[in-house]
Amino acid sequence: MEDRHKKCLRRNRSYMCSEISLSVALLAELSGSAVITDDQLQELQNIQRNETMKAAVLYFLTNFLPKSGPKAFDLFLVALRVSEQDFVADHLEAWLRDQGASSEDENNAFERVRLELQSYYKHRLRSIHPIPWLQAIQLSLTDLYVNRHLKLTANHEGGGVTVTMDDLFTTHEAQDIPRRLLIEGNPGMGKSTICQTFAHVWSLESRGDRFQRSAFGGRCHYKTPTSNDSITTNQLQEILVAKYVLLVVDAFDEAYSDNALLDQLIQGNILRNKTLLITSRPKYLQDKLKYFDSTFTLEGYDRQEQLEHVRRYAEYKKVESAPFESMLNEDNVSDLCNNPLNLTLLCLLREEDTQWLSSRTDLYTSIHNVLKRKASERLHLSPVEVEDLLLRPLYRLAFEAHKRNETMLYGSDFKKVENFEEVIQVGYLTKELVISRLQGEMRCGFTHQTFLEFLTAKNIALMGPEERLTWLRDLRYAKYAVQVERLEIGDSFDVPHYEPLLGFLFGLLEDNPEELTQMTSVVIDGVNFSKGSLISSLPDQKIAQCDVSHMLLRLMGELKAVHPKLEEVISKRCPPYINIYEKCSASCRKGIVVLGNLQLPVPIHLNVDLFYAQEDNILFVKKWIKCKSIDCSWISIKPRDVTEMRSILSELRVGREESFQHVSIEGVRINENPTEGFPFGDNLSGLQLNQFNSSHSCILEAVMNKPLTSLQLIHCDIDDGCAALLHRLLLNQDLRRVSLLSWEQHMGQFLMHLSQLNNLQSLGISLMNSTQQERRSLKAILEGNKLNKLIIYSDDFTDLYSVLNNSFTSMSSLRELHLKSYPKEDQHSIVASNLSNLHRLDLLEITLESKLTDDNLIVLSDAIRSWPNLQHLNISFVYASFGECSMRKLIDAIKSSRHLEEMRSDWLQIKACDIPDAFRNIKLLRLWNSILFPHDETLYEERFKQIETLLSGLEGQDT
Repeated sequence: MEDRHKKCLRRNRSYMCSEISLSVALLAELSGSAVITDDQLQELQNIQRNETMKAAVLYFLTNFLPKSGPKAFDLFLVALRVSEQDFVADHLEAWLRDQGASSEDENNAFERVRLELQSYYKHRLRSIHPIPWLQAIQLSLTDLYVNRHLKLTANHEGGGVTVTMDDLFTTHEAQDIPRRLLIEGNPGMGKSTICQTFAHVWSLESRGDRFQRSAFGGRCHYKTPTSNDSITTNQLQEILVAKYVLLVVDAFDEAYSDNALLDQLIQGNILRNKTLLITSRPKYLQDKLKYFDSTFTLEGYDRQEQLEHVRRYAEYKKVESAPFESMLNEDNVSDLCNNPLNLTLLCLLREEDTQWLSSRTDLYTSIHNVLKRKASERLHLSPVEVEDLLLRPLYRLAFEAHKRNETMLYGSDFKKVENFEEVIQVGYLTKELVISRLQGEMRCGFTHQTFLEFLTAKNIALMGPEERLTWLRDLRYAKYAVQVERLEIGDSFDVPHYEPLLGFLFGLLEDNPEELTQMTSVVIDGVNFSKGSLISSLPDQKIAQCDVSHMLLRLMGELKAVHPKLEEVISKRCPPYINIYEKCSASCRKGIVVLGNLQLPVPIHLNVDLFYAQEDNILFVKKWIKCKSIDCSWISIKPRDVTEMRSILSELRVGREESFQHVSIEGVRINENPTEGFPFGDNLSGLQLNQFNSSHSCILEAVMNKPLTSLQLIHCDIDDGCAALLHRLLLNQDLRRVSLLSWEQHMGQFLMHLSQLNNLQSLGISLMNSTQQERRSLKAILEGNKLNKLIIYSDDFTDLYSVLNNSFTSMSSLRELHLKSYPKEDQHSIVASNLSNLHRLDLLEITLESKLTDDNLIVLSDAIRSWPNLQHLNISFVYASFGECSMRKLIDAIKSSRHLEEMRSDWLQIKACDIPDAFRNIKLLRLWNSILFPHDETLYEERFKQIETLLSGLEGQDT
């Protein structure tokens, strides 16, 4: 049966149940024309006899007629007429005629909307306006656009691959069409240009068959660019439901607050089956990532893309490209060139002025000065008058808009400035007319979020020192996310919200060293810079995101030079070590260069996660090696193959005296035993291999005679050959740190050699089913009282707890204890007596991931109270449920730990009323999948505000 006939039966079901009679004539005709079988006829008669006529008609319409073949509907109409029920047949035929006309109207309406949109996009989106005063000049989108690559950060299969724009909506075999896509990128990376390009390219297609696009603006005020009143709202809604539509929401970060429509769209509560593409600055959608099928990162230009950009620009402007290409090699601007917006601005400024620019603040200050000069000429005002009468009022308006988290100015803002029309003519604002049902409203928008931030920074720079310091101290320097589903309330914050503004402020205050030094002290306190970067105590846990303390590094990158007063403050409060993580930006890396060239009393130990060896990152590492105040301690690399591994080791001189002497190598593919060795330097003292297997034995052979003090194999899978090499390496009496960790293999065979290492201070080992001899060797290591760190992975600690508990009384040197097991619902719980001596230790850090009971929790709570210097607490509560009494003991113990800086927990059960007191002294809180006690009545709006206030003062947390 055709779909339109099925639809007709569904839509008219109620009418037919009321009007049709299953008379003998009707049933005979239906049976005779094979619409129903004899058995079905008998079934209908039984329903009619035992229930009602309506019930029988409904059963026929839903269970028999739609399944009776392609001609069944027409035969049904004939049967109605034969049984003298013509009025029903006429009603159905009339409905079909109306639907045909309606469908034609819908298609016509759709075609009109498509043509209007294409015409609108074709003319309005063909040009880009990179800076305010070029509104009239414009730059060609098609001539200047450089095709971008996106890094897939997450989808149903994971992330890490790079895709082109053409592949963004591509589906693969056995995959559904991606319905919710997110592109994140830093300011100026080209997110809006990508959206504009999508719409413009579609507008040039003859039919626009790939996507019928309808564009939403940054604040999600939907406006159809058609003046054809014959297209009704209902028709437009039907088009959205019936057709293939791509909804593009650009700049979510400028419109995310209190936007219920946008939230429903993301969550799929409306237009669930339509494709939605959202762009945003990073971190603004952390609490909504679960709704996206794929998320992408728009990264900066690489060298080739920079060249293509400046060559396209030169070709469009009909000038030589050589001056722009040489600009890419200038040290003072090279860090700016990976940003498409900055690179365009640099090209424009290079045409007007050849002065050197060393920072983003320099770049936007130059733009600002050109803009001020042109406004002075156009409005016949002196530069001082432009500054006092027009720009300073604009700075204040920008500051107020930024506080509201908006990029628009409205009528109420206009009234605050006497000569607002002249302010508009300066060039920073563009007028918009928004038509409502009642009247038109004029508003003005800043041409780019970054210009708003620059003008806001100008306003703050003009504040008095005390007012500015008050504003700085009131800022949030912590990041957190908290969501309470029962109350449908939540909040989140991430540091990048203020960072671009603070960067401009650092650059603007550079000529005022005293005030810049005061500001730096506030930032150092706010981001806890003196303590150092986040670092995981467990070698198999890797931190990819850079932490909040790196903000100071990025801000320092805005300075052309560091004044002696500022250098003195930074020198006194430098951390002992800094980590550069996989996802650290170029600004973080540049800040390390600035810091490393200061006169510091003690060099900073630098640990670097190089990850994939991109050319820019390699160049930064070479600069760090040369810095007089940097001690390059440890580097992690992830080479694609043996050739790249050799190249990195050689180029960075790993293992040489002046370079990194500890190296971690992750996931390198070695298909066969290489004929050449590896260029490790003679001073190599530390080796960590992640995802180690038998093919990596050649690396062990290469370090056999190196003066190793640290040897770590993580997620290892070893054969007899590797085991033999390890036994030889473990004869090295200089080894102080050894980790042999795997969830698959038992490493007890090495305990005998480990027990004979006189200098062993840190041990990590996987023990699955230990023999009695292995347990004796473990006991000898523990009771030797030389370990300050112990990590044990096991699928079952039953046989180990007695050894551990008995040894605790002799382990006064131990400061870190990490006991981990895969959580399993049928796992044996720890017997409380097996932890009875835990309080005899003096720990700074503990990780306990095993199935716990109420008795265990009480023993653990008592132990926490006995550790006066405890700083890090990591507990897993998976597959565990506790009574209020034992939870109260834990909460009281946490409250009493005055030096506790970090707490991490899975599935913590806690009452909302206990949260503010329990965690008030903690600086870093990470609670994953944490829940309140069942039926907790203590969480309400006021209590949530207390929790929110607490979290805003912590270093970083995810709850």
